[in-house]
Amino acid sequence: MLLAVFLAGASAAWGLDFVAEGEKQLSLNDPAKAVTYLEAAMAQGVPDERLLMDLGLAYQRLGQPLDAKRTFRQGAELGGPQKKVFLLNWGIADYLTQDWAGAEEAYTAALAEDPKFAEALLNRANSRVNAKNLAGAAEDYRAYQAAAPANPQKDKIDQLLALLDQAVGEAEAARLAEETRQKQAADAAAAAAAAAEAEKQKAEAAAAEEKAKQDAILAKIRESLAAATDDSKALSTGQSGVKSDDGDFSLDQ
Repeated sequence: MLLAVFLAGASAAWGLDFVAEGEKQLSLNDPAKAVTYLEAAMAQGVPDERLLMDLGLAYQRLGQPLDAKRTFRQGAELGGPQKKVFLLNWGIADYLTQDWAGAEEAYTAALAEDPKFAEALLNRANSRVNAKNLAGAAEDYRAYQAAAPANPQKDKIDQLLALLDQAVGEAEAARLAEETRQKQAADAAAAAAAAAEAEKQKAEAAAAEEKAKQDAILAKIRESLAAATDDSKALSTGQSGVKSDDGDFSLDQ
């Protein structure tokens, strides 16, 4: 609070407009001095779009993308007429830190504000290339060519689109081929499983038939044994069952 009061007093005393001085230093390509003046202006009160845009750009040029991102996000949250530009610059800050997903999200938000925002289309296309979303990149490059037909990179982008279309076609062919291979493998596995199941059922049926045959043979054996046992009981002789003939037998008779 004391710092804010002191800076406000200093600004009044020196007759300096910190924002204007920060912009001057930016024009002189001295982002370090620009940050000093613009941060001083931030300390003086509630920032507006102009101040936040200048400060974000100064951070960006100074190689401080995280500070730039924070500042651009703050500017976008104001919801003013420059919202789409803040979102664009927010995406650029993410891009510089190789946060492709964050950059695409910011550019998409900018395009929600203005679907024909050419810079956002071009930058999102670049982010999608880095994220290996080639089909999405090609779509954005075509939309950019339509939104800015006289852009100086038209020929290069046309060449890039030809390469992207080829890459997308090859990737789609590879995907479909892999899909076919997986289906064939699945079909072969299913056929092998069906054949194995059929063999299993066949073996189980043969085993059941053999078991039935063995059971029938065993049943006959048991019947034979039972009959033999009955006969042996009928022919059985023990001491009590021996009959003797008390008559004399003579060979001379």
